[in-house]
Amino acid sequence: MVAFNTRSFKIKAALVSVCIALGTLSWMIRGATKQEHAVKDPNTCLYVPGGGFSGFFYNIGHLQATSTAKPTSANKLIAGSENDNGDTDYYCYSAGCLATTAALGNITVYDVYGACMDIQDLMWTGDISQFEVVEEFVDYLISTGRERTLNDAALAKMHIITTVVLPAEGWLSLPKLETVVRTPQSLEELKEMLLQTAWIPGVTGNGLVSDDHLDGGLTIFSHPDCPSAVEPPQLTWTWESLAFYANALFGVNMSKEQAERFWSAGVKRGLQVAGHKVR
Repeated sequence: MVAFNTRSFKIKAALVSVCIALGTLSWMIRGATKQEHAVKDPNTCLYVPGGGFSGFFYNIGHLQATSTAKPTSANKLIAGSENDNGDTDYYCYSAGCLATTAALGNITVYDVYGACMDIQDLMWTGDISQFEVVEEFVDYLISTGRERTLNDAALAKMHIITTVVLPAEGWLSLPKLETVVRTPQSLEELKEMLLQTAWIPGVTGNGLVSDDHLDGGLTIFSHPDCPSAVEPPQLTWTWESLAFYANALFGVNMSKEQAERFWSAGVKRGLQVAGHKVR
């Protein structure tokens, strides 16, 4: 893990979060409360942001690369093998938590992509609604990961960030948003928190909040500060950069080749962060 500019990073990550947040919430955002959230140990803290569809696959690649024993290249990394996550504590929100769950559960990127396509087919055929898509996917991650390494030790490493809406202090005042950080104690709690941190009203969630919680990206500037992070690609005018940020929003029909490309980019960056030479 390497150090990075916290504010610069959060500004870049916020570009994605702001884009996916609904305009209907803007009247509520008077500024998130500035409560402090201490991390367990700055030396083991890793911040995993959201990033939509492309960010999900990129994050998986990055996490798997940094936790895999002696990888030599992105092409030779077999996702889901020999993962050793050590003492890392993952502070995540939205798609970052879904990626963390997949990585800790040692689920291959190919299996994940296949599950995404299967669930998407269920939606297109009318077997499930758009508001059931995330829950179907979370159920897949938990059931598959449980068969591998998604155990109590893995759950203890996850610190899931959500947003809660505080009631207005008076009838003339507006509600405020607040950051909440929680660690699941069971797979049932993990499912609940994953649904909450990925809850975007009218997009992934049928309602304003899920048990008073919604997408963690809405309070990004009051998130805990970790000295290390899964940093998204630089926002530039290159095709690779524009494709990443465009697919973060509109990548619901992402091809297998695109998903593998974003995953591979995450792997290469993860290998660099871990100090490995990338060929």
